[in-house]
Order: sequence, then C-alpha cells, then structure tokens
Amino acid sequence: MPDAVDPRSPATHALVEAIGSAAVLLDGQGVAQGLSPAMRALIPALDVGQPLTLVMRDPDLIEAIDGVARQGGRQVIELVERVPVERTFRIHIAALTGAGWRRPVLLTFEDLSEQRVTERMRVDFVANASHELRTPLASLLGFVETLQGPARNDAGARDRFLAIMREQGLRMARLVDDLLSLSRIELRAHLAPETPVDLTGISREIVDSLTLMARERQVTLTLRAPAEPVKVAGDRDELL
Repeated sequence: MPDAVDPRSPATHALVEAIGSAAVLLDGQGVAQGLSPAMRALIPALDVGQPLTLVMRDPDLIEAIDGVARQGGRQVIELVERVPVERTFRIHIAALTGAGWRRPVLLTFEDLSEQRVTERMRVDFVANASHELRTPLASLLGFVETLQGPARNDAGARDRFLAIMREQGLRMARLVDDLLSLSRIELRAHLAPETPVDLTGISREIVDSLTLMARERQVTLTLRAPAEPVKVAGDRDELL
C-alpha cells in the first residue's frame, strides 16, 4: 500500500502551497491543513486550522467531501454561491491515502463565474437581437409589398417609403454587426452612454416604420411630441 499522507506535515504544507490553482487540503475531520496562494485569494475567510464548513456550508459540497473522505476515490461537483456576489465553481475532490477511517481530501477549485456570465450574455444578446430584427424586417417586407402594389405609381409615397426602408435596412445592418462583434458589446456593457440622442426624432421614426403594420391591423398611431428636439444621453439603436 502507498504511504499514508500526513496532512499536518511541513512537507505536505509546502506541496499544497506550491500548487498554482486554488487548492485546499483537508484532514480527516474536514479541517484545512494547507492552502495554495490562489485559494487564499479566492476565499480569504478560510485559513489553516479552520473547518471548511465554517466558510462554505453548501450541503452538496459537504456531502461530497464526506463521501470521498469515507470511501476514497474522487468526485467533481459544481457549486453556485449567491453571496456576497454570485460565483460558480467547479470543485474537484480527491481522497489521499490516510491512516484513519477518514482520508485526507484535496480540493481544487475552478472559478467558472466569468465563463457563466459570458455564456448568459451571449444567449441573451442573440435572443434580444433576433427579437429586434423582426420589427425592421417586417417593416421592410410591408413597404416592399406596398411599393409593388398600391403605391406602384405613387412617386411621393415611393420616395418616403424608400427613405424609411433605407433607415430600417441600416438598423438591421447595425444589429448584425453587433452579433459579429460580441467582444465589443461585452466591453461596452457597463459603460454609461454619452452621445446625445433626440427622443423626438426617434419617436417619429418609430411611428413612420410601424404605420403600415398598424394600418393593416386597423390601428391608428398618433404621436404627441414637442416640436423642438428632446436630447438625452443614450444609445440610439437600443432606444429604438
């Protein structure tokens, strides 16, 4: 049989402290006996000589540690902490050779928080962009059908509709550009907008783009807005 690992020996402490990832060594009673520097940075409240359960009370984690300490082997679980901020960890739990009926256990932590946030951001962004593309696309199709039908020979309506169609096409192009540059979207996610935007002009543009669809549903759109521009700091496309 391999030699038992003494979790309290200086050599074991030095070995754990040399690990580059976040790692903690627990003795058979679940008390921390060695911490890597990355582990100290990840969970500052944990220290040598303290039970891990003092700072991490998740029942699934405690059960997994207990099972590995009793039966040996290894286990991998994911843990989501809600406070003080939401964090997600993948925790690898491995039993070491011990002298008692409960084995020392080595835990290594992978912080998946940023990865999970990015995944959620990508899913949400694609869903929102797909939703936003529907309106300008429906508007374009409606104007095309009108130009092919009732407004075929109406030069005034044709010029007006083509201007609106161009704006809707440009808006769709901007949305597609955003889909192809998620890194830029993520970079700007927490930055307050600084560009002045005219809410009155945006409101008129929205009414113009939806008038045809409203008319088909026998709905009349009326805009009541001041004649002068109403300037706010914002993102024009998001406001649209």
